[in-house]
Amino acid sequence: MKDGRTKILFAVLMFCVLGGCGNENMISDSDFQPVLNENGREEVRLCASTFSVTMQEVVADYNNQSDRYEIVLVEFDNKTSPDDQRTRIQLELTNGGGPDLLTSTALQRIDMKPYAEAGVFLDVTDFLTEQGDIVSNVAEANRVNGRLYGVPYSFSLGTMVTSPQMATDIENWTKDYCMQTAQDREVSLFIKAPYGWTKEKAGLYVLNVLGVGMGGIQLFVDEEQRISSFEQSEFIEMLEFAKRYSDPQPEKQDSGRLASGEQFCTALFINDFNSFSYCRELFEGTPVYMGYPSPQGGVYELWVQSIYINAASDHKEGAKDFLLYLLSDETQRKLVIGNGNFPVKQSFLETLWKEAQEEVLDENTGYERGDIFLKPDLMTQEDESIFWEMLEHSIYYQWQNDIWDIIEEEAFPFFYGEKQAEDVANAIDSRVQLYLNERN
Repeated sequence: MKDGRTKILFAVLMFCVLGGCGNENMISDSDFQPVLNENGREEVRLCASTFSVTMQEVVADYNNQSDRYEIVLVEFDNKTSPDDQRTRIQLELTNGGGPDLLTSTALQRIDMKPYAEAGVFLDVTDFLTEQGDIVSNVAEANRVNGRLYGVPYSFSLGTMVTSPQMATDIENWTKDYCMQTAQDREVSLFIKAPYGWTKEKAGLYVLNVLGVGMGGIQLFVDEEQRISSFEQSEFIEMLEFAKRYSDPQPEKQDSGRLASGEQFCTALFINDFNSFSYCRELFEGTPVYMGYPSPQGGVYELWVQSIYINAASDHKEGAKDFLLYLLSDETQRKLVIGNGNFPVKQSFLETLWKEAQEEVLDENTGYERGDIFLKPDLMTQEDESIFWEMLEHSIYYQWQNDIWDIIEEEAFPFFYGEKQAEDVANAIDSRVQLYLNERN
């Protein structure tokens, strides 16, 4: 559990209880007289950890066509760590200050729910309803207590992918099925560790994708009753499985190990249409998009890039004007082509799928993706069907997860060979139970 982060979240709530957020006695927007810059425009500050070249171009295009507002980019610097800068932004927000607009990356490790509940972020439900064409699951990513508090502008999907020989029961992607099948097929590793991870950290990754890091925490935590049960044998078996089938060579590429059956599955972010072609090449045939194991079966991970409006901003109308521009088909197309990911407008997303199935391809071109050389390949109707199925069954979860932080800290000694699984499970259970007891 991150003590500093917990204190900040508590500060947000206390500030609002004392009247700092949503105070009806504050000066109304109609009384506000904006200060204009040298260009005669009202400045709206947009904060992110970093801005892609494409987003910088989008902002420049907006500024060129707007005679009333000017978006000013506020990017993290290299003088202090990103976490320190996020802490500073949080404190500014709790005191009624901070940027006018914040991207997801400015709040990357922060659960937005307490901020939304405390009125730090502006309720944009009516604003999004007026747009009327946002992909439903994507819009839901920023819903808190029935209201929406963030405007999405692009998204991608995350899934685990395996081969047909591993998929004897494709309707039953639970952790128990995955663990048993991996052992029955005598694989050497369950899933490749992310780039840059050590062999010991690879065990944590296996534990995470088996469900503990997503919806599977409910197997061991009853948050409503405030009961932790990580000490039970089921979790101990998961720890031991994660260690046994973690990646012994994190630097090695996927393709050979997947084709030979040495590796059970791989993780994939579906962030462009070519991701499906890549999977066909990777598995030398028909990939099986299994999602992530959960008690209910495989689920797909929804990654949503959003922008939040600071409720204390004096420039809300300018913020909304920029967001309208960001959601236009022209801008959505530019973001997709420049950054990857998918547009959030339902009708435009359908248009792009049609284009991907009709595009004229140059067979003399191609590019490398990992150790796979991809040639141009038209998307198929089957690809599209898989995509919509994945999107329909996708879930969104916040970056912040205090319980996972506890698991990660306590499990390291086990993967390094310094502690037994039972001792680690008991330590995790004790800390999680204390965490649950301390929650309001």
